[in-house]
Amino acid sequence: MKRNSIIHSRGDWRKGQSLIEVLVALLIGTIMIGAGATIIAPVLRSNSQTLRAQVGASLAKELLDNVTVWGQGDWHNILNLSTTSANIYHFSTSTSPFSVVLGEESVQVETSTYTRYFYVDNVMRDVDGAVTEAGGANDPSTKKITVAYAWPQSATNTITTYLTRSHTSFIFRQSDWSGGGGQDSPVTSTNFSGFATSSSQIDFTSSTGSLFITF
Repeated sequence: MKRNSIIHSRGDWRKGQSLIEVLVALLIGTIMIGAGATIIAPVLRSNSQTLRAQVGASLAKELLDNVTVWGQGDWHNILNLSTTSANIYHFSTSTSPFSVVLGEESVQVETSTYTRYFYVDNVMRDVDGAVTEAGGANDPSTKKITVAYAWPQSATNTITTYLTRSHTSFIFRQSDWSGGGGQDSPVTSTNFSGFATSSSQIDFTSSTGSLFITF
């Protein structure tokens, strides 16, 4: 009986040792998993933020391109907007051509909601014609366009460009002279049909849309 007791004691000790080894392995595994999660989680968050930044920049570039095309189509589109960041706009693209709308736009991409808008600033030039931030004279043929964009848990980011009237093939085309003389001041729209009072020997009635010099 004594020998059997010794054998049983050794077997119990081995079983206890195996259990301790399993527990130690589980503890080491848990520590490794926790450490791995601690390392991986920031990487995943960083990748997610990087992807959102890329999508946000792409949406902002799209809006900036739309503003450029809109301004080149008719400079008065830009000229007639109120300036400074206190007046923000986006486009309604449900109609053609685009129409401008006050406020910011929300764009849903997968599970994230992005916001974007643009605003217009006057451009000042010094005596040498260079753009200046302080002083100078307003250049009505140049405007600074800023597009702002953001996504959840991000700061507002911006991209800017300058638009000039020189990119436009024409400002407007007049084909109605039925109003005759009397338009002496600069015009700000296409809704007029006259010419300067000082003009003389002008025949504007013989052919609609044409002017003839008479001698």
